[in-house]
Amino acid sequence: MNTRLIKQHAAAVILLAGPVFAHSCKTDMNEINKIMHQESMPAMSGENMEMWYTDSARLKYHVTTPRYEKYDEEQRKYEEFPRGLHVTSYDTTGAVEGTLDARQARRMENQNLWEIRDQVVMTNAEGKKLETELLYWDMDKEWIYTARHVRLTSGDQVIEGNDGFESDQQLDKPVFKKVSGRLELENQP
Repeated sequence: MNTRLIKQHAAAVILLAGPVFAHSCKTDMNEINKIMHQESMPAMSGENMEMWYTDSARLKYHVTTPRYEKYDEEQRKYEEFPRGLHVTSYDTTGAVEGTLDARQARRMENQNLWEIRDQVVMTNAEGKKLETELLYWDMDKEWIYTARHVRLTSGDQVIEGNDGFESDQQLDKPVFKKVSGRLELENQP
């Protein structure tokens, strides 16, 4: 074959193959936008974080966590604590009011509501200890609740709610559902 004929065949192949390659590499901007704006992408994240929640310049809560993620979705904004957290709460004088530990947590920003999961342990200043696997904490109402099994220990007394529980966040007004437990009662004349 002569060189002129080879060049013509090569040009014809390029002319025919070009549109096929261009079509197969076509970028769909809608697909790219979906990938880039996935709900699973945090707007902010960090390792070994400390956060302070205040009200009128008064420290209310100090939170430490090994992993923090903040999501800013259109309909809902929330903070995720996928590797657990430790919360210390303070009263109006600045004294420690209690602590809370868990392996996972989420705070729904719009409702100011926490969903705390997996080995939840809450302790108040008097040493009362609440244990459960799921706890909701309404920060505005300063109220906690769950529909799961709970165990409240106060000294030698142990009370269990087999079908839920609710209380103020200081554990002063607990209400149990389907109660069982061990109480020591004093004999009164």
